Amino acid sequence: MSKDIGTELPDDLFDALWNEDVSRQTGKAIVIMTVDGEGWPHPALLSFREVGARDRGTVRLVTYADSNTTANMRANGRVTVVFADERMTYYVKGSAKEIPASRSGTSSHFATLDVRITQILADFVGADEAGARITSGITFAGRPD
Repeated sequence: MSKDIGTELPDDLFDALWNEDVSRQTGKAIVIMTVDGEGWPHPALLSFREVGARDRGTVRLVTYADSNTTANMRANGRVTVVFADERMTYYVKGSAKEIPASRSGTSSHFATLDVRITQILADFVGADEAGARITSGITFAGRPD
């Protein structure tokens, strides 16, 4: 089940995105979902090096400039970022706006987008799910970390 907890990152998620050493998050993937031109959900995976907190109400994403994911966010601004592992499970919904490369300091191969949070859902175990828990998130080996 999930519960709407507002528009500001809770302490545990904020700390993971702001304070933690991303080298300790090696191999952990973050799922993002955009909406394509036909209205279908479009999933993509990012690493902790590509996702961070700007402040409690804004998440910053770095994606490939020519990807379908980036094109979708440019077209309609909608994105959901899924943080799910053994520590926490949150669905962060927001409106993405691209930061010009000249201001973001990234290469032209990448796009930097700030996501203004419009809703955060915290997933929790309901009474009929007693004992269920997430034991790990999606992980990967090798590049990009």
